[in-house]
Amino acid sequence: MVAKKRFYDSVEVTTNDDGYSVQLDGREVRSPAGSLLHLPKFALATAIAHEWRVQGDKIDLASMPLFSLAVTVVDRVTPQRDVIIAELSAYGGNDLLCYRDDQDDLASHQQEQWQPWLDRLAKNWGIVLQIVTGVMPISQPDAIKFPKLIAGYDDWRLGMLHRATSLSGSLVLGLGFVDAVIDDEKIFTLAFLDELWQNEKWGTDFEATDRHGFLRKELQDVSRFLALLGDTALA
Repeated sequence: MVAKKRFYDSVEVTTNDDGYSVQLDGREVRSPAGSLLHLPKFALATAIAHEWRVQGDKIDLASMPLFSLAVTVVDRVTPQRDVIIAELSAYGGNDLLCYRDDQDDLASHQQEQWQPWLDRLAKNWGIVLQIVTGVMPISQPDAIKFPKLIAGYDDWRLGMLHRATSLSGSLVLGLGFVDAVIDDEKIFTLAFLDELWQNEKWGTDFEATDRHGFLRKELQDVSRFLALLGDTALA
């Protein structure tokens, strides 16, 4: 993608009927699809304004993760809310945490690290997921309960749930992450438990290290976005 030349001088945060806006030279920022970017929290709007303010002569979208997450919500999540809920429910029906290895030592590690989160799901929401050894899909009757649970999140948290679940491969972990009972490092170590276990035994390579670094950074960005959503200062 060709970098776009900076076309503005001033960056300000203003209020609107829906919350807050970022203005560039007095004009509200829009999403790539042309929607006005109305943000629910002052702290989030301020952080996104900072991303615009620190751009140099060229706009580097890769250096604007909060803006990218916000426009994903506006352009994809809000207009396709039912589709997003269906996608997330499908993750839950085939959740990573339900598939255990046939090696006793790794399976024991999975049981210790993963089972508490399945137990939390069952205790808090009455959704009991079955466990299987191997990778063959298993029927999950209780997965029918996921849409109602997921629909309880507003568009902003739903978008972050979708991102966290996509990165981790687990709706169960994604729910814990959005509910702030799992932090970004914990969700990474749980989601990639198998790989990290193998790396401890056999070592790693540069490609895997780079991929893990990218995933960690993505999860950190989502974690920061969620923290800003929860900021009540001037909200």
